[in-house]
Amino acid sequence: MTTIAVSDLGRIASHLVLDQLREGIIVTDAAGSIEYVNDAARAMHGVAELDVEPENYADCYHLFTLDGKPHPFKDLPLSRAVGGETVTDAQWLIKRPDGSTVHAVGSAKPLVGEDGVQIGAVLTIRDESEKYAARAELRESEETVRAFFETAGIYTAVVDIEDDDFALVMGNARMAAAFGIDELRGQSAREVLGEVTVEAILPQLRVAQQAEDPTVMEYPWTADGSHRWFVATITRMRDSDKRLFIASLDITERKNTERALAAALESKDVLLHEVNHRVKNSLQIITSLLTLQSRTADEQLAVPLREAIGRVETVARVHERLYSTSSHDRVEITGYLEDLLTHVVGSLGGREGVQFVFEHRGGEVELKVEHSVPLALILVEMAMNAAKYAFPDGRSGTVSVAIAIDAETLELTVGDDGVGLKEAPEAVGSGLGQRIVRALAAQLNADTGYVERECGTLFRLSMALPPDARPQ
Repeated sequence: MTTIAVSDLGRIASHLVLDQLREGIIVTDAAGSIEYVNDAARAMHGVAELDVEPENYADCYHLFTLDGKPHPFKDLPLSRAVGGETVTDAQWLIKRPDGSTVHAVGSAKPLVGEDGVQIGAVLTIRDESEKYAARAELRESEETVRAFFETAGIYTAVVDIEDDDFALVMGNARMAAAFGIDELRGQSAREVLGEVTVEAILPQLRVAQQAEDPTVMEYPWTADGSHRWFVATITRMRDSDKRLFIASLDITERKNTERALAAALESKDVLLHEVNHRVKNSLQIITSLLTLQSRTADEQLAVPLREAIGRVETVARVHERLYSTSSHDRVEITGYLEDLLTHVVGSLGGREGVQFVFEHRGGEVELKVEHSVPLALILVEMAMNAAKYAFPDGRSGTVSVAIAIDAETLELTVGDDGVGLKEAPEAVGSGLGQRIVRALAAQLNADTGYVERECGTLFRLSMALPPDARPQ
């Protein structure tokens, strides 16, 4: 049986205990020669050389400074402990033989015997590579985010809502400059911005504080000595009931553009208003001249002159309606057609014993000029045509105009209770009026035709409402 001294048993037991530790342990003698390296230290360094003197620590154990340079042996914690110094939480790098790097943090102190004389030194080492890698990654991420917010052209700040104030926790340089300070570092908003500004802003911040989704608001601000407009997105930060993140964008140029556009639109409205007024007046002059000529002309010439007056008056009245409303490119079609039947057809094509009746079914709709004028001219042509041919020899009767509007179509009918097409075939002949109707119907992509009936004639037009039609 092998006999082991009690002192050796103690040393073996100590080594077994030290090898169970997660921290690395290196022990030297009084001269600094390495006497013991536990398993954790061996794993950190990739080596476990003994009898290594202080001047060879860095080379043998691959020790480097944090900036990657070979570590001066005199500055190593273990070397300093051999010299009688206590070192706490020093940092260095270990570049292991397998190419990996360990970020080591360690403490070293002298070992002193019972007589007070130093008998060696001990170094404890922790592998904190993951911790410092995470810190480096976080620092890089923070620097990236800060660089973005400093250069992206937006104003950012983090604020904490308080009872009757809010603290300017942090923000980028652009926001600090807007607030008139060098840096945001927890200042009171009342002290920096003033009572009036805080009283105006705080209620809106409180709304954002309670909102689940980001709050967007536009507001004026005096920044860099000039009056500007901003749009801000205010977001409640996660796991906080008082902290908000504010990102503001300078929209002064957009606001200026909007104001310039509004001014241009107002100027355009004024110009269009004046144009419609002048066109109406010019057409009325033409109508007056044609009326004067028709009064002095024989009946053969007076008839086409009255027809021409009706066409000019139709266009004049649409400009009159455009002039009298805020809309300069569209009219409500039902009222416009009824007005034409009453005042244009009734005055130019009417005679004693002939009545004109207007009927409307369905909704009301506004049509642009390029649709309303052709439709109006068709009504005038067909209504005057009916009055002209349906009641020969002084007969009496009624010309009925009806317009029906639904969600997709418009239908216009012009009918009479006169002699009918058999006795008045010239009503659907190939004269100028009929050619005008066919051309205008084609322009509207409308279907037209005469409907058979027992008494009189009935003209029917059906068209799809244009996409830009505006229901009333």
